[in-house]
Amino acid sequence: MRILKTLLIAMLFVNCATPVEPVYTYSISKELQPYVKEYLLTLDNHDIEFKKQSFIVVFDADIMRTNLVGQAKGMDNDSLVYVIINPNLWGKLTVKQRRHLVFHELSHDMFNTLHTNDVELMKPSMPSPQASYYMDINKEIDLLMKHIKNEQS
Repeated sequence: MRILKTLLIAMLFVNCATPVEPVYTYSISKELQPYVKEYLLTLDNHDIEFKKQSFIVVFDADIMRTNLVGQAKGMDNDSLVYVIINPNLWGKLTVKQRRHLVFHELSHDMFNTLHTNDVELMKPSMPSPQASYYMDINKEIDLLMKHIKNEQS
C-alpha cells in the first residue's frame, strides 16, 4: 500500500511538471480567409516572425453602428489578434481596398503598428475606389512589410 501511495504521488509530480500547451482560438470568416492567408504568406516571404496566439478575424454586426470599415480590437494585447470587419461596408470595397483593409488592421493588431502618413497602407483613412485603382498595391504591401521590419529591429 505504501508503494502504491508513493507511485501515485510521483505520478502527480510528473504530471504537474509537464508544461501545458496554451489553448488558442482560431476563427476567420470564410470570405476573409484568402486575404488573411495572403497577409500571413507575405509575412513569411519577408521573413517577419509573429507570435503564436489566438487569432480571430471576423465580420461583426456591432461595428455596423459605426462608420468604421474595420477595427483592430486586439491591438496592444499580445495574446490575441482580434480584427472585426463591417460586413455592409466590406461589400462596397474593391479588391484592392479589401487587401488594403486586411493588411492595415492585421498590422495594427499583430505588430501594434500605428497610423502613419509615411506608409500608404497605414494612413488613418482608406483611399477612394478611384485612388485605389491607380495604387500599386503590391508595392505598397512591400513598403508596409519594410516598415514592420524596421519597427521590430
